[in-house]
Amino acid sequence: MAVALFASGAATAAITHVSGSGVSYDPGIALEDARADAIGKCTAQGGEPIAEVYNHVTRANQWIASSVWSCEVADAP
Repeated sequence: MAVALFASGAATAAITHVSGSGVSYDPGIALEDARADAIGKCTAQGGEPIAEVYNHVTRANQWIASSVWSCEVADAP
């Protein structure tokens, strides 16, 4: 049965991870920007963001944030 599905060209999906970053004088805005950046990178690949798997905010002259998301991207048939 699996061969029949494979032969018919059934679409499969791959899980990948994308990361985004953000910088702001406000930590909430920096993290929001980092999440939006990561989600934008996922959707630019034709993917669907699944969940945030990691985030980090640190203070320098400004707040610097990073966010990593798992992303489901359809494999080409």
